[in-house]
Amino acid sequence: MSNTHDRHMTRPGTSPARPSATAPRAVETLPIPAEAASDTAAPRLPTVVVSSWKGGVWKTCISASVAERLAFAGLDILYLVTDDQLDARRRLGISESDPDVARVQRGAGSITVVGLAGAHAVDVLYRSGPGRFGKFDAIIVDTPPVKKGGCLPGVLLIAPTDGDDASANLIRMLRATPSNTDVVLVRIDAVPRKEWERDATTIHDASNHAGGSYLPGPLPRTAEVREALNRGQSVWTLPRRGPTREFLQGLESLAGVAWARTRGDSTLPPLVANAASAVHIRGWDDDA
Repeated sequence: MSNTHDRHMTRPGTSPARPSATAPRAVETLPIPAEAASDTAAPRLPTVVVSSWKGGVWKTCISASVAERLAFAGLDILYLVTDDQLDARRRLGISESDPDVARVQRGAGSITVVGLAGAHAVDVLYRSGPGRFGKFDAIIVDTPPVKKGGCLPGVLLIAPTDGDDASANLIRMLRATPSNTDVVLVRIDAVPRKEWERDATTIHDASNHAGGSYLPGPLPRTAEVREALNRGQSVWTLPRRGPTREFLQGLESLAGVAWARTRGDSTLPPLVANAASAVHIRGWDDDA
């Protein structure tokens, strides 16, 4: 009796089937259609980004303080934190037990803090908008120390540096910054203004980024500001004297530039002076 599987076997004396004389042709690899050029896009709302390749240059201090100043002026701010450490929550007085989407009141305005990264942040900035979190006047983005923070188009980019190494990294970041992004260079740590003016010019020229500006007075690191942030206290409630006064004066200027992107037809409303610092005595308070 023959084996039922014989018909599936090659019988002795027979040749296996020969392959086709024409070899198969590979399908040509085609590029996918290009998306709209990112260097011409604009966010759905006026957006301020604080970014630097280097850590420890007070990015979160600047971004949180500018957000507070704009809120005190009556704006509702969406604050996007793209750093996993979420330091900004603590520095704005938000506790770990508070909701992931936390809102704090500052004067007549507010700050809503949301942790988002990558495509999720891009979606809120450029695609769907921030509507699911509420209604806002502007967005501030606090970025981790990576070059991609400088690649967002159509924003106001505040770029801090605190020395030679940070400046070299900053130059590399700015070379990849889209042409429709406005850049403000900021120096952290007190140096002579003339020295910083030369450095700012060098950074600007080396980065090949058209336009741009810089904050003339360097922002001094002060223990008073650092301690306030660590305990979640607004720097705008600190006595305005000595290095802290210089620091706040620089932040006031940055907030004024940010305000101009949301309310171009007016100037930043003045902040009510803190009662503890209503009188500043030059020469006595400067070193406080």
